[in-house]
Amino acid sequence: MKLSLGTIDRLAEMICGSHGTGGAYDWKDFPYRSSSYLTEFFRHCNLPYTHDGSTRKWWVSTVLEEINEKTAPEPSLPPPEMIAVIQQLVDPMEYAGTDLNHETAVAQLNKVLAKDGLQVTFVHSQAVIENLNTQVTSRDRTTGRLLSREETLRRQAFEEFLNNASEDEFTEEVLVRLFAQLGFERVTVSGHQDRQLEFGKDMWMRYRLPTQHQLYVGVQVKIGRIHASGSELTGNISGILAQLLMLMTYPVFDPETNSKHLFDHVFLVSSGEITKQARELLSEFLDNAMRRNVLFMDREDILDLCVRFGLPVPGAPEIDESGDTPEVDDLPF
Repeated sequence: MKLSLGTIDRLAEMICGSHGTGGAYDWKDFPYRSSSYLTEFFRHCNLPYTHDGSTRKWWVSTVLEEINEKTAPEPSLPPPEMIAVIQQLVDPMEYAGTDLNHETAVAQLNKVLAKDGLQVTFVHSQAVIENLNTQVTSRDRTTGRLLSREETLRRQAFEEFLNNASEDEFTEEVLVRLFAQLGFERVTVSGHQDRQLEFGKDMWMRYRLPTQHQLYVGVQVKIGRIHASGSELTGNISGILAQLLMLMTYPVFDPETNSKHLFDHVFLVSSGEITKQARELLSEFLDNAMRRNVLFMDREDILDLCVRFGLPVPGAPEIDESGDTPEVDDLPF
């Protein structure tokens, strides 16, 4: 999701502080930041922005608008870069040794974010952004907490499997089970026997909303790292874009409804990393309508979900809490 322009303006004023922003609101509980401190603020967010000496509020607004256009892996939340900005804005460390009221600042921020259906809460002193409509939070990945010993061993086993798996093994042994566990219906693998009939899709599935409406989702599966260099579509990136466009153009036939359906969303799934530059380059060459329909999943997302939902490691016996594998006569797969 993207924040509204009004929310971006208010966030820019809060980042600058209450003095000299020229806004209609008094953000007296947000620390004043001069030019060098604005640069430091974004550096603490791991974002490469350096204040150029122009008017602070308008410069920050421009930066936030650029961040707002970045890809959001979770449709119910802003891009990760924007989440980092919001978290840094109310980081308790920013208020240490000051007379500013942290609770008041958080309350004011939540009034602004409420316009976009968002809210900031704190879990163990860490700011968590939640979508009030979907209840999805920035903490919903397993990376938001420490893994148990058993989970760590399971994650390592999954990573070893992904290092050696073919595309068919990755699809059938991991993705089919994972999407079924996530609540998708009729998870179907297109296969590679007749590539002419795939039209860019390696898998397709349905997702039933609480209203009983159904969304159709296509999946393009890739093995290894997806990366890009420069700003032009070359090599496998060009092929991936062509497959994504084909996927969103050709309908899928659902035998249960005896009709064809265009995909509402498309997943680009990779067993390796999908680099930030590759995500941005693919999004740049998609029109606005299609850009909202394409979702990315790479190795880190898959490992987190497999561990979080307790999927068994393909071809391996279960791992007990001691880290030992039980003796069995036959492997379960």
